[in-house]
Amino acid sequence: MFFAFVGLLSCQPDERLTGVSAGASGWYLVTAYVVSGDTLFSLVSGSTDFKPGINKIGVDNFTTAIEAIESDQSVIKTSYRRNGRQSTFSKEVFVKLTNYDYQFSLKTSPPTIYEGRVGQFTGFFSERTVGGGVLIPLADSSTSPNQSSSQDVVIIAQSAN
Repeated sequence: MFFAFVGLLSCQPDERLTGVSAGASGWYLVTAYVVSGDTLFSLVSGSTDFKPGINKIGVDNFTTAIEAIESDQSVIKTSYRRNGRQSTFSKEVFVKLTNYDYQFSLKTSPPTIYEGRVGQFTGFFSERTVGGGVLIPLADSSTSPNQSSSQDVVIIAQSAN
């Protein structure tokens, strides 16, 4: 009886692959990173690789990955390489589908403002955080990346899937 039960459970679909969070999952190439209205990173328009146009923060391989962890929950991982060192920042979010956007809300205590979404058909990712976004220091700075206490941080990305 036990083996029949285990066999039945193994035939159940993986909730992470069938829920709303699966629709937003993917790998996104960061096309712009803006802090308090100042564009600190952007890709050359129409670029399909990592060719930066503006790069005041001295990074490359700037990406965002969204991975489903439950049917309505994902983890968003923002990564970049700087001076040969990889940095990754993660946050867990709830996901819901409204109109044609997958919208995200933070699972933990939110910063002052958090708005995140992926266009269901466009593949455009956008995220805006005020008071809690990842603040990457300028290229010539010796400070480490940290959480912004009050600055407006915007990340725009395009699906690379």
